[in-house]
Amino acid sequence: MVETPTPSLVRLRVVQKQVLFERRVLFCCTVLVGLGLLAWLVAISTDYWFYVEATGRHGIYVNETKRYFLGSNSGLWRICRNALGNSTATKAVIEVVNNTGGYVETQEILNISTATSTGMKLAKFRRCRMHEAFPSEQHIKNNPMLDKYILHYTRTEMMFSLISLMVMIMGFLFSIYTFRNPRYTFKRLAGAIHLISCLSIMVVIEVLMSSIEYERNNLKVVHPPGATHSYGFSYYLACVVFGINLVAGISFFWYSKKRKGNKAPNDELAMADEPTIMGR
Repeated sequence: MVETPTPSLVRLRVVQKQVLFERRVLFCCTVLVGLGLLAWLVAISTDYWFYVEATGRHGIYVNETKRYFLGSNSGLWRICRNALGNSTATKAVIEVVNNTGGYVETQEILNISTATSTGMKLAKFRRCRMHEAFPSEQHIKNNPMLDKYILHYTRTEMMFSLISLMVMIMGFLFSIYTFRNPRYTFKRLAGAIHLISCLSIMVVIEVLMSSIEYERNNLKVVHPPGATHSYGFSYYLACVVFGINLVAGISFFWYSKKRKGNKAPNDELAMADEPTIMGR
């Protein structure tokens, strides 16, 4: 004779399946947050957030630099420019810039000189420099690639990229802790931290996009007229990390409901969601 399961046993099995599904979803979200943390490290440490490219074989002549701008790639911490310049002035050098700890590195990347329509022989070379966050007033006046507004953009990008990194580390650790202590408050805390990470990353992305538009309109040396810009893999990595944290935050909030009494699959989870009296 087959024993018919009681309604309470059926309900318990349903609850157990629901809890198992929720834990699997949150586990996947935690793994994704960990991978997103690594992806964010790659994104903020690489120089391929966006490209500025010139049209034409010899690029765009920039009067301030006396060179033909070919293109550039930029990150949150450094920018690299490709240009055509006087072949006698493209020796590889590394020089300290204004005692700020940054550097400028110029390296010849094409040994064969190219003759322009004016007869001048040019060589293609690549110049990289760190973004300056706190230059002197005199340096800002003398450098056509800087002004006080672009410095505000740069500082904001740097600051929020580091804030995002620290908050993501906290969110990842709290996500792991929710599997050791399944109390609903810790899940909501982890979800809130993921959403804060999401907002911090969004600030970095939005400020970067605004800085590109500002450079295009106001800093003709950085973004010469006629040049076009496009986003690189670092930018798209940041967008993916933004999506991961958004999904993780919503998931942890969605699956943070209380399970007390017969809504819990076992006594451990039931006790975890019981009210706790704080005090001595």
